[in-house]
Amino acid sequence: MSRNLISKFGGIAVGAAFAVAASAAVAAVSEQEAARLGADLTPMGAEKAGNASGSIPAWTGGLRGIPEGGGIDADGFRKDPFAADKPLFTITADTAAKYDGQLSEGVKAFFKKYPQTWRMDVYPSRRTHAAPDWVYANTKANATRAKLVDDGNSVSGAIAGIPFPAPKNGAEAIWNHLLRWQGQTVDAHTVAPTRFPNGTTSVGGQKNWDQYPYYVSRDKETDTFYQVILSFDAPLRRKGEVLMVVEYLNQVANPREAWQYIPGQRRVRRGPTIAYDTPVSGQAGQVTFDDVYLFNGALDRYDWKLLGKQEKLIVYNNYRSNQKFEDSTALLSVGHPNPDYLRWELHRVWVVEAELKGDKRHIYGKRRFYLDEDSWVAALSDAYDGRGNLWRVGIAPLMNHYDLPGTVQRTYFHGDLLSGVSTANILDVEGVKYHEQTRPETFYTPANVRALSLH
Repeated sequence: MSRNLISKFGGIAVGAAFAVAASAAVAAVSEQEAARLGADLTPMGAEKAGNASGSIPAWTGGLRGIPEGGGIDADGFRKDPFAADKPLFTITADTAAKYDGQLSEGVKAFFKKYPQTWRMDVYPSRRTHAAPDWVYANTKANATRAKLVDDGNSVSGAIAGIPFPAPKNGAEAIWNHLLRWQGQTVDAHTVAPTRFPNGTTSVGGQKNWDQYPYYVSRDKETDTFYQVILSFDAPLRRKGEVLMVVEYLNQVANPREAWQYIPGQRRVRRGPTIAYDTPVSGQAGQVTFDDVYLFNGALDRYDWKLLGKQEKLIVYNNYRSNQKFEDSTALLSVGHPNPDYLRWELHRVWVVEAELKGDKRHIYGKRRFYLDEDSWVAALSDAYDGRGNLWRVGIAPLMNHYDLPGTVQRTYFHGDLLSGVSTANILDVEGVKYHEQTRPETFYTPANVRALSLH
């Protein structure tokens, strides 16, 4: 497939990060450091041991295969193996100060703005993340060979696994999120509900055909890491609209490519603005394209810092938000996600901060991301405006799709502290389907974008 035709989008050290050296490649870790993977560290680079208090348990292998109480229901959703768990305690606006160190700035802001409706039900922590053995083996190989190049905007030498299980800077850590394990080829039908401050709602819908060539290639390097086609079926005014996006590992030589078919225009067009801070139209403009999955896309507009590892409450083992809903807007309260559908657990996270470069433009002047140490998936995000005020809060419920296996985001939420709008995206209408088969090279092409619009 021609790259010119098409192109989604460690318990090693804690402390201040180093900036990525300009132009020069950043060195991989030593053989001695890599040997810790699978020893005192998990195969993905997390600390195997629990914390001192026991509130975070040791990692013992995670969920691989259908667990007791698990399975696939009639709608294709994974059953909750922990449905019998009860909350240990509930945090409210009155008790939030007691847990201040375990809360992100975003959830603290929810308590301040929505003291009557925002709460956090905290459950026992379960370290369920797992991945296939070949992903573990590739991650270990990457530890000594993968490098950042082009000021951190490109990855070289990595194969299908986490590229930097022992990150030395923020760019390496956020690349781990971008290249996280979430399957190879994926089919989904999703909706994107929005709730406005006056209580009214809107819902968008789409069919998703995702493919991750980085993981399809298994033991070979590839220049493409993500491909997706979205075919919109709601609201009615967007029916027939199709969008294709392809992402490359070298974001300098091959920036994101996007193609779009809009029925009224009757032709496939390049979509050069489907990136960075362009608003996502299907969510009332309250989310940017690089807010998708809390972060996606190119790194080049920010300086990235690794602030270290911290213990934070994140939404984990959250099967309750990945089930059949007759009314998807039920997951949203005014201004924030509906807390009835969130299971909070204490986990260690890598904290990554992005500061807007002086010569770059973006509506967010600063961003902070909280990456689950076991899976490298972003679980929380805080976005600040150009004056340093907290603006938008992102929450991504994580769960292990144990038949894959892998920890995935199957929806994510944003709350806008200024407008009071709350949104969700990639909320499955039916259970997501994973495949090992690669789609034909003709699938992710402009010609197929038009063909899919006619179905």
